[in-house]
Amino acid sequence: MKILLSRLGSQLKARLEQFKAFLQTHAWFRRGVYFTLVVLVFWVLWKILSSVFGWSDPEYKTARIEEGPLAVTISASGTLNPVKSVQVGTQVSGMVQEIYVDFNDVVKKDQVIARIDPREWQARFEQAEANYILAKRNHDNNIKLIEKKFISPSAFDQTLSAYKSAKASLTMAKKALDDTVIRSPVDGVVVKRSVERGQTVAASLQAPELFIIAQNLADMQVETAIDESDVGRIVEGMAATFTVDAFPSKVFQSQVKQVRKAPINVQNVITYTVLLSAQNTDLKLLPGMTANTSIITEQKEKVLRISNAALRFKMPNTSGVAKNESANPSRGSGATGSSPASAPMMGKPSAIRDVKVTTRKVWVLEKSGLKDKPVQKTIRVGLSDGNASEVLPGEDAAATLQIGDLVIIGVSGGAGKAGASRPSGPRLF
Repeated sequence: MKILLSRLGSQLKARLEQFKAFLQTHAWFRRGVYFTLVVLVFWVLWKILSSVFGWSDPEYKTARIEEGPLAVTISASGTLNPVKSVQVGTQVSGMVQEIYVDFNDVVKKDQVIARIDPREWQARFEQAEANYILAKRNHDNNIKLIEKKFISPSAFDQTLSAYKSAKASLTMAKKALDDTVIRSPVDGVVVKRSVERGQTVAASLQAPELFIIAQNLADMQVETAIDESDVGRIVEGMAATFTVDAFPSKVFQSQVKQVRKAPINVQNVITYTVLLSAQNTDLKLLPGMTANTSIITEQKEKVLRISNAALRFKMPNTSGVAKNESANPSRGSGATGSSPASAPMMGKPSAIRDVKVTTRKVWVLEKSGLKDKPVQKTIRVGLSDGNASEVLPGEDAAATLQIGDLVIIGVSGGAGKAGASRPSGPRLF
């Protein structure tokens, strides 16, 4: 064995001597070997430093856990209308002879605002008056004759009936003549005029509309259509806000005045009308404006807020996380129940319902030595306004998020495309 080992050693030594001689005679090969060794050393150093300082880790997009208010709202569009408005029509037919008011004119109660051509109705009144005078004379004469028994009681009854009929016809003719003068029934502002001078109006089964008078433009309301799935969360007295396209930067404060119980069916879609108050002391709001309303069903002033993007995030190349992700926090893997923090909204009445509490898994960046390391945590979430959700205290203190924690909402680069993939199904927040 010793002889064999010595023989192998001598052969290896001879080979090394030959290799050294080869390197001395071939400089280009020697430089290539040295360069390869240097590259190998640098590669090993890079791997070691990258693992220590996290240089090779993907760049995460994060959002900070913040404390602030959270409000759950129901959004809908509606129309501004005066609280009290009166349609002024006519009970007689004819040509509009005079119009005394126009749009935006302020009118007083019993003020003359228009006049119908009275000639036909004046003639009918005079004819009814003549018939009444004749019937009254006949009746007065028959009173004297019946006292002397010159006429029969049946003849007297006929003249009495004719007298009363003529009197009633005169009253109706007088009323029709008076109706040719159109008067304002209330104090207010003319917001609509539907007729022009010389136009013929026909009053048959329904009185034609001539004017619309709003009693008080400083007191208006918003009529909104709320879907049947949301109307159960709304009660009178809830706070609300709305905006109009004419003043997009101004938010008007409002309140739920009434939830009407009459359903409205449009193409098998059931909605209910909800009235919101709208104070218009500066008269900037006009009837008919479209209002974008938000009804606050629940509100908390001081909660931990987490971005809903963090709840939707799925770590790339991590198959075990995908089953815990859901597009809706109310459909998470945790059990649902009543939230201990689901208090009514700041002294305002709220709909009677339980807030669903779910458990969700999120990724949090935590310090691990010299680099930040993503750590998966299970949290409990409550209210959600569509952009952020409420973080509730958990049973495990180590898994509870704190103010300032960074949660991952995305990954930059090629890995981000895999992480940004969303689960199938409808996205509800």
